[in-house]
Amino acid sequence: MSEPKFKVSALKFRPQKFGEVVSQDFVSTTLRNAILNKKIAHSYLFSGPRGVGKTTLARIFAKAINCKNAKDGEPCNNCENCDEITRGVHPDVFELDAASNRGIDDVRAIQDAAKYFPIKATYKFFIVDEVHMLTIQAFNALLKILEEPPEYLIFILATTNPEKIPATITSRCQRFALHRLKIQEISDQLKFVAKEQKVKIDDESLFLISKLGDGALRDALGVFDMAVSFCGENIDFESLKEFLNLPDKDIYFETAKFIAQDGLKHIIPYFNKLEENGLDIITYYNGITDHYRNLLIIKTTDNTELLDESDVTKSKYKEQAAVYTGDQIQRILKILIDSEARFKYSSNQKILMEALLAELCRINREVVDISELISGLEALKKKSLK
Repeated sequence: MSEPKFKVSALKFRPQKFGEVVSQDFVSTTLRNAILNKKIAHSYLFSGPRGVGKTTLARIFAKAINCKNAKDGEPCNNCENCDEITRGVHPDVFELDAASNRGIDDVRAIQDAAKYFPIKATYKFFIVDEVHMLTIQAFNALLKILEEPPEYLIFILATTNPEKIPATITSRCQRFALHRLKIQEISDQLKFVAKEQKVKIDDESLFLISKLGDGALRDALGVFDMAVSFCGENIDFESLKEFLNLPDKDIYFETAKFIAQDGLKHIIPYFNKLEENGLDIITYYNGITDHYRNLLIIKTTDNTELLDESDVTKSKYKEQAAVYTGDQIQRILKILIDSEARFKYSSNQKILMEALLAELCRINREVVDISELISGLEALKKKSLK
């Protein structure tokens, strides 16, 4: 007998009810109330970043509407309709990936299928993912269905780029903008998954994986699965950093210290040592840019809660921000941002990085504070009038 096939965490722990969806409460509540009050629209548009629950909510909505034993607007997940929709084999729930089926013929196939009444369910569902990828001709064909849909037909359009969808389409949909998940929300979900999987993981590792998810729970769960494959059932921060090959935050604090101290003779050897140890230059450049962005946030707002960092790291940022003025940080950030295109086309990124570090070390020494210049001019003027 073969062993059961491994199922990734993003699928194994995919929400099956509105109440299980993380962070998108306003969408879940609205859809559930629409079912309870029998005020169901014929077309919906779910927009938002990747991995935040657009397709998941669409499937739950299809189950809840067609469930034979629905309670309080939630699907039972036990009846035949719920089971088949969960497994993706229900004859009345169609999913179309518009990224690979984007032509007019694909939409015409939907038109043909839409002519027939549901076989098992109350409503026939068409879930169109990445709908912004459809061609203009396909959008025009889709518009014909959305203008006068049959009573049994419901469309759910999902997209990461709502601005690319024609206004004629969006105006015929109820629109819901799903937002990125906060690090704490992702961390709480990862903690639950780790407990269910009997995996031990420390808080620093949870925070790092949650941050790498970049607002998408699915991406964070993908990193978590890889970490389990590498570390086993006990994930610790040092092993995780080694596995992900991420530079330590202290690298950027040390770099910023050298720049603040005009430490040109120290920063170049320091960078070369990092590069010899395998540090990716683009990763280093992006890390420095992000580091000074955080320093600017602290300097201008004095609000550490705006940083997606641990409490220990937040205190380090606050301490280092005191070394710089706001103008100094802005000048450094301008140089870093202006250099982004140069890195893209550079044939020798190492030399470019060394030159950039040298420029950053010199900038604050070469710029004279305007207030000091004005004071000097006024003193010279008074002296000449005597």
